[in-house]
Amino acid sequence: MKVHGIKLKEFSAFERVEISFSPGLNVFIGANATGKSHLMKLMYSMLKVMEPKLKRPSHVDKPLRLKEKLSAVFMPDKGEIGRLVRRARGRKKASIQLDLGDWTSHVDLTNFARLKFQWLGPQLPKRSIFIPSREALSMFDGFIAAYDAQKLSFDETYYDLCVALSAKPLRGRRAEAIASLLKPLEGLLGGTVVLEGGRFHVHAKDGLIEAHLLAEGFRKIAGLAHLIGNGSLMKNGFLFWDEPEANLNPKLVTRIANALRTLAHGGVQVFIATHDYLLSHELSLAIEYQTKPKAPTRFFAFHRRDSGPVSIQAGDTLAELEDNPILEEFAAHYDREHALFAGKVAEAEGGRQ
Repeated sequence: MKVHGIKLKEFSAFERVEISFSPGLNVFIGANATGKSHLMKLMYSMLKVMEPKLKRPSHVDKPLRLKEKLSAVFMPDKGEIGRLVRRARGRKKASIQLDLGDWTSHVDLTNFARLKFQWLGPQLPKRSIFIPSREALSMFDGFIAAYDAQKLSFDETYYDLCVALSAKPLRGRRAEAIASLLKPLEGLLGGTVVLEGGRFHVHAKDGLIEAHLLAEGFRKIAGLAHLIGNGSLMKNGFLFWDEPEANLNPKLVTRIANALRTLAHGGVQVFIATHDYLLSHELSLAIEYQTKPKAPTRFFAFHRRDSGPVSIQAGDTLAELEDNPILEEFAAHYDREHALFAGKVAEAEGGRQ
C-alpha cells in the first residue's frame, strides 16, 4: 500500500493544492514557512492512527484519535487543532483527502476544532516512522517514561520515534533480508548499534561507544541503522524525515542519499524535506543518470509569494522545477563572490595607476 496523493483545502499554509506522489522517494524543497514539515506531519498523523496495535483500536473513536494525534504532533496553543485551518476571519473549514489507491481517508476540520474523519479501508499492515531534524538516540534514555509522565515539551513524533527505537533487533531470515541495507550504514559507524541498559551504543572493534560520545551526524546514522535492524523500516512502510542533512558533513550526506534510495528501492515509501543543495542534487542526478539502486523519485518545490498561500510544483528531476530556492541562493552566492572578486581586481588596478 502506498500514498498515491493528497488533496488539501484551507489547511495550514495551503489554500487549495493537489499532489501526486512517487511510490518510492519524494523530495520536498522550499523556503522556510512554506508548509513542508506541516504536510509531512499531517500525512504521518493520518497514517499513524490507521495502524493496528493502538491503545484504543476500535473504529468508533478514530476521529478522537486523529484529533489527539494532530494536537500532539503539531502542538498548537492549548491543543486547539482548529488553529491548523488556514487563517481567516469568521468560520473556516479545512478538508484533506489522502489517496491510498483502492482506499481513501478524508478529514474535515473547522477552525472551531470540529473534526470528521472517514477511513474507507483496512488497518495499515506496516508502520509509519517520522524522524525529526533533531536526533533521538542521545535523548532516548528515560524519554518514554518522562513523556508519559508529561514532563517533556516535545512533539509526539519524538515519542513515537523512541518507541520505534525500543523494538528488539530482527533475527533469523528477517535479519538476513535487511543485511544488505544495514551493512553500509554499519560500515560508516565502524560497528553495530546496540541498546543496552536503556542507552544506545555502537559496538565497535575497541568496545562499546556510548551514543552520547558520537558526533550528532553519526547518531543520526546510528538511529537509521537501528530502525532498519529492528524492522521498523520495512517494505510497504512509510518514512518521513525532516532535514536528514542536519549536522552531517558532505561525505555523510551522499551516504544518506544512497540509503534513502536503497530504502525506496526496497519498498519503503519515503518523504523528506530538505534545504540541502548536495542531498537534493545527488538524488536528482541518480534519476537523470539512472544510477543504482534505482528508485522512482519525484521532487516538489513549495513556493509562497508575499504572504499568500503556498503553491507546489512537481517534477521528476530538479531541472523540471521552475522554483528552486536552493539553486537560486547558490547562484546568488556565486554572483556575490564574483562581484567581490571584481571589486578587489579594480581596487588593485587603481592602486597601480
